Amino acid sequence: MRLLLAVSLAALTGCTVINTASVPSDRSGQDVFVTAGDIPEPYESLGLVQATRSGVLLFGFADVVGTDLEAGFQEVLIPQIREMGGDGAINVRFRQTQYLPVQKVLGAIFFFVPLPSSVTVTAEVVKLRRGSAARPAETPAKAPVAVR
Repeated sequence: MRLLLAVSLAALTGCTVINTASVPSDRSGQDVFVTAGDIPEPYESLGLVQATRSGVLLFGFADVVGTDLEAGFQEVLIPQIREMGGDGAINVRFRQTQYLPVQKVLGAIFFFVPLPSSVTVTAEVVKLRRGSAARPAETPAKAPVAVR
């Protein structure tokens, strides 16, 4: 009996959650791109952006607002990149509220107490320098100075 209880408790608390989000990563210029690192192409930084989406989990599982990574990227971050006139985002970092399966089950049992949930995505918005703009600007030649 004790072994069954110990195995049950271990199964409820020892789960791993892996969240994924599908975001564009192609820098061809057809859509904005998102990457967790830096890029080799020359770019101009347009500034930092932090996108947050908050809500609650009803019954421990029902995410009515959409506080998962997919919503954080597709519905909050990417529109902000477009609004700033950027081609993409680099050095992306994200944070999402996570609950253990035991906490979710308790949230389902005590359904009148919703679990707070949020996703925050931070990134640097960049504009790629394409074509002639990729070359460094030449400094104009200065007129010679006459020395007496």
